[in-house]
Amino acid sequence: MAKKNAHIASLFDGLLRSSGYCAKVIGVAIKCAVAWQDPEKMESKNISKTRVAELMDTSCSALD
Repeated sequence: MAKKNAHIASLFDGLLRSSGYCAKVIGVAIKCAVAWQDPEKMESKNISKTRVAELMDTSCSALD
């Protein structure tokens, strides 16, 4: 079995920063977290998934 690299997260962060994707990945992560946490609020305020996607400037499938 291969030995796990204790620094894999920092290597991944470095790769994202050097490739210019860091901000985009963080943005997607935030959108996913918001979409995951708020389905009850959406229901109580009668806001559709499509409207949430519009407000977050993303697609409905990105919220899944």
